[in-house]
Amino acid sequence: MKMIKYKWIVLMGGLFTALTGSANPGGANLGNTNPGKPGGPHPPQKQAIRTVIIDPGHGGFDTGTKGLYSKESAVALAISIKLGKAMAEEYPDIKQVFTRTTDIMPGGGSTIASGLNYRANLANKSKADLFIAIHCNNDGHPAGPFTIHRLIGHKYVGKGKKRHRVPIYESYTGHHTRKGTESYIWKADRSGFKGSAISQRGEGEGEINDSTGEANAADSAAFDMSSPEAMMRAALYEKKYFANSALFATLVEEEFTKAGRNSGGVNQRDEGIRVLQATGMPSVLIETGFLSNVEEENYLNSEEGQDEVVRDIMDAFKRYKATMEGHPINNDATGGSNR
Repeated sequence: MKMIKYKWIVLMGGLFTALTGSANPGGANLGNTNPGKPGGPHPPQKQAIRTVIIDPGHGGFDTGTKGLYSKESAVALAISIKLGKAMAEEYPDIKQVFTRTTDIMPGGGSTIASGLNYRANLANKSKADLFIAIHCNNDGHPAGPFTIHRLIGHKYVGKGKKRHRVPIYESYTGHHTRKGTESYIWKADRSGFKGSAISQRGEGEGEINDSTGEANAADSAAFDMSSPEAMMRAALYEKKYFANSALFATLVEEEFTKAGRNSGGVNQRDEGIRVLQATGMPSVLIETGFLSNVEEENYLNSEEGQDEVVRDIMDAFKRYKATMEGHPINNDATGGSNR
């Protein structure tokens, strides 16, 4: 019994070291088989990202938010298609999986929930290394001028026992001023959902052995996915994926800022986001701008605006990929020729 427990501790310790080590690819000795000799031989470089899910938000009967003349589902699809083309040109060896390429609800279901489940299941079955969801934002009001009621005081009405206090409102026309971007990662306190998704994905199955170049199926076969070992394993990957999601989201917002966009930063939404929680990989939802603001709507519907959004995401992707592979790119080293 003690021997079994000892083997389990060694196994978990090795797994923790492997995961936390991979989350810090910039270590001083990585890539050098002889740390005492800086010029020592380097092993073949690991390809950190082999499959990317590109998820245009909404689709079909679910149009998402609406501007004065456009809908989120169409704008998100246009940007996503361009992002896929740019990624294919830059990284032809990276496989892309789209959740949709036309104006349909992914999976062909009749409910929004079925579409969200299809997206997550597709990502997990594809064993993707990164999930990128493209969306557009709104400020809580319909596009165009809207009426705002502001409390300016109170007055008493009625007589005797019926006398009571009522509010007095002033009404005026409001205009949309919010603009810019923001990115979302899954809510940290929803961690159990992410761990379940990682187990569903079968993390490690089919991974490439850096020394042999062959698929390593034994990694997942060694675990019963309902066992304590598997749950520990999923929890460790979960921490790694949370950090990697936050990294990619931060890089995206940095690139938007460098391009002159207003950035709302990286956020976690209280009610959670299904496609971020149920995907067993680093996952980020990018709000590319406010369709409720006609200035932003014009920008997001223009070729120039869409191309700039794609360039910013691609510059962030380059930096993220390089960091995962152990050769991070300087903050100012991207986008020089694209700006």
